[in-house]
Amino acid sequence: MGAPRGGPARGLGPDRGARLIVRDQADPLFGWRYWQLSPRRLLRSVTQREFEWPPGRVLKALCVEVGHPAPAERCNCGLYANPDLDALRQHGLCLAPDVIVLGQVALWGKVVDDEPNYRAEFAYPARLSLVVDSLIDDTPAETLLEGLSAYRVPVGTTTLDEAVAGMSADMLKFQAMSRRTSGG
Repeated sequence: MGAPRGGPARGLGPDRGARLIVRDQADPLFGWRYWQLSPRRLLRSVTQREFEWPPGRVLKALCVEVGHPAPAERCNCGLYANPDLDALRQHGLCLAPDVIVLGQVALWGKVVDDEPNYRAEFAYPARLSLVVDSLIDDTPAETLLEGLSAYRVPVGTTTLDEAVAGMSADMLKFQAMSRRTSGG
C-alpha cells in the first residue's frame, strides 16, 4: 500500500483528531468490522440492521440523517471500519446476539481517519469469517458459508473467542446459548 494522499481536512480542528485521506480503489486502506446476516443471508450493518451490503456491488456511503455526501467532516456518517483488529475485538459489546461475521474491508475514496475508526466513502469486503459459535438455529455453517461466497472474497470460519475479546465474548456466548436453548 502506498502512502495516503491528502493532508488533514480543513475545519476538523485539533480537538477532533481526524484527518482526511484520499485513496484510489486500486490502493485502498483496510480495516476490520463486524456484520450480521440478514434474513436473506446477506451481510448487514450491526447498527443499521435494515441496511444490507449487496454482493458484487461496491457500497457508497450516504448520510442517512442529513443527506449530504459522506463521510462529512463534522458528522458521524460513512462506512466504518477499525484499522486495528484487537481494538475492534475489545469493543464487540455492541453486537446483538445474532449470527456474526468478522471481516476485513477495503476502503477508498474520501476516508476520514477519525480515531479509533475509519469512515469511508466507498467500501467492499476483502475477506470474511463466519463466527461459528454465534449460529442461533440449525442452519449448517456450510450453508451460510456458501451464501457468503457470493461476495467473491476469501471466506472462512472463526470462533467467538477469536472474533470478540473479554467480557464482550462472555456475554455474547451466554446470549447465543440462551437463544439456542429457548428456540428463538
